[in-house]
Amino acid sequence: MTETEWMTPWITEFGDKITQFLQTYTQDRGLAEDLSQEVFIRLYRFHAAHPHRPVQAGWLYTTARRLAIDAHRQAKRQPPSQEIGGQDARWLRAEGFERALTTRWAVQQALDRLSLRDQECLWLFYYQAWTVPEIAAAQHLSEVNVRMRLHRARKHFAHVWRGENDDGS
Repeated sequence: MTETEWMTPWITEFGDKITQFLQTYTQDRGLAEDLSQEVFIRLYRFHAAHPHRPVQAGWLYTTARRLAIDAHRQAKRQPPSQEIGGQDARWLRAEGFERALTTRWAVQQALDRLSLRDQECLWLFYYQAWTVPEIAAAQHLSEVNVRMRLHRARKHFAHVWRGENDDGS
């Protein structure tokens, strides 16, 4: 086996999944693909530095999440683009686009007020359609722990969505 052949199964099995995971975080397909490539570059470097240490799928998702958070922080520091035109302009005229955008924005604002742990739990369960056992395996948790996290995350989201504090006020 050559130096890079060991990566082929990882890329085959997880390449698209990691890209989808990152696209949900970034809302940008191009950025998600770039970050996905960075995840596998880091996998290669990790394996080169620690050839006898095993790597699990959770390592890929944790690395991807950290890269997405870093990209989000970097994007917050840059001023937003004032340019809208070309392909993007047709979406502005689409019927129902404004309502869908407003709803999506409101949901994202509510999610942003949750802890990263709650955001990740809800994202994996609802947007990636992972089962509780899959989330438990990826995050090295028990299924009971995942169910408790989902319950708390849903409860926190509902409070934020209704504009309440956690104490019900």
